[in-house]
Amino acid sequence: MRALILAPQSFTLAGSFEYGFCHNNWETRIFDYRSEIRNYEDRIHSHINKFPFKIRSGWYNYFVAKVNSYHKKTFSEYKPDLVLVYNSELLLPETVRFMRQTSKVCFFLGDSPFYTPQNEHYLPLLSQADLILSPDSYWEQQLKGIGLDQTRFFLISSNPEVNHVIQVSDSEHKEWSSDLVFVGTSYSTAAGYKRALFLSQFAGLDIKIYTSRQFMRWCGCFPGLTDKVTVLPKRLTNEELNTVLNCCKIYPVDANPGLINGVHIRIFDCIASGIMPLAEYRKDVKDIFEKDGLPIIYDYKNAGDLARHYLVNQAKRKEIVMSLQQKVRQLYAPEVAIHRLLDEIKI
Repeated sequence: MRALILAPQSFTLAGSFEYGFCHNNWETRIFDYRSEIRNYEDRIHSHINKFPFKIRSGWYNYFVAKVNSYHKKTFSEYKPDLVLVYNSELLLPETVRFMRQTSKVCFFLGDSPFYTPQNEHYLPLLSQADLILSPDSYWEQQLKGIGLDQTRFFLISSNPEVNHVIQVSDSEHKEWSSDLVFVGTSYSTAAGYKRALFLSQFAGLDIKIYTSRQFMRWCGCFPGLTDKVTVLPKRLTNEELNTVLNCCKIYPVDANPGLINGVHIRIFDCIASGIMPLAEYRKDVKDIFEKDGLPIIYDYKNAGDLARHYLVNQAKRKEIVMSLQQKVRQLYAPEVAIHRLLDEIKI
């Protein structure tokens, strides 16, 4: 059996899906249409919504048709039994109909289809899906409420080949170690302010923040963060990120504003790499992990004290990480999650 995964190659989640399929004895291929187009075309498309409608629609029709020709070509050559799509990957409804003639088509929602402007066909595409996987229980309710009964709440943990516990060297420890660490980009919108506000709760602690240059604009609002920030010239590799997580003790995980109830994938990354996540409250996070000891931030004002508590109580911190690792291995490991997917989609 063959699975074709349509997803950005750089996303570690694509690797989790690939690992899960392979460990269920499926042949698997990841296809990222960005590998076939020119970089300037991708950059234009990412900013096209700022242009007038006439220009926007002309570009959209050209670019999306080009992308879909690559999807069809790859599909026809590979002949998969299942296509798994991250978000929409700019698919057109006619492309999905073409694929469903010989294959099941499943969508994983990386973002809510109600708030994702990149593809105007995103929501209509889901009506054609054999299965829709939602990492947010509220999105599941929304989609079932409009008749998409094939939606299922679905979580998959990190690829163990990427995130895992390692023995760090003295030089790596010297370069990367701190009590708390945060790695992530910033935004020019309110989401950027929210992230800086969240991280400012830990400004009095030993925290290192690896982020993009955009973050510096918010340091004017939170000057205590200025000395904690390292602006990365480029994104950390997966290996570097895993090393960073292994060198530190606590990772504060802020909730993505687009998630209503859902679990941020970084929580899984932390658990796999052996660092304790300190997670902002979301309903699914509480329902799934609180009984296993995951510390949850219900109020930003208490975040710093919560981090201090677990820095002092090292034995408890390690106990929590071990408990979370056991839970994730049993229920959300890639091979377990994909086995559940295959049972659901009946292949």
